[in-house]
Amino acid sequence: MEHPLSVRRRIVPDDAQVQIVLGSLLGDARIEGLAGARCIRIAHSVARADYVWWKYERLVQFADGAPARLGAGGMPARLGDRIGFRTIAHPLFDDLAPLFAAHRGARARVVRDLLAPLGLAVWMTDVGRLELRPDLFLPRQRDLALCA
Repeated sequence: MEHPLSVRRRIVPDDAQVQIVLGSLLGDARIEGLAGARCIRIAHSVARADYVWWKYERLVQFADGAPARLGAGGMPARLGDRIGFRTIAHPLFDDLAPLFAAHRGARARVVRDLLAPLGLAVWMTDVGRLELRPDLFLPRQRDLALCA
């Protein structure tokens, strides 16, 4: 019998999940780990807990655990001022790592060639330029962007 984690590593993310990951990495998320074991950490202030849970619900197949409050250094804490979660290691994050390297040209390519409207919305929400609020979307927009 195969280990469930091995099976989860083979799940191919859908287009919406890829856009949420791309927008998050352009914003506050970070790739962690070495080649073959890379994951991403998503964390925001506790005041944005609903937004963290929104991301978690869309990326749950790749999440290592539910969002939790974080203290210094991203470690779980009861009274931390941030909330976040980490994903499992997945080949997608190995593929994306070179695109989020320190040099600006790679990030520009992500924006120019890979980012779609949902990814842009996540990026802008991460940096505080807008707020994703499902109640303000038209039903068709909500179905396409938020419930994908």
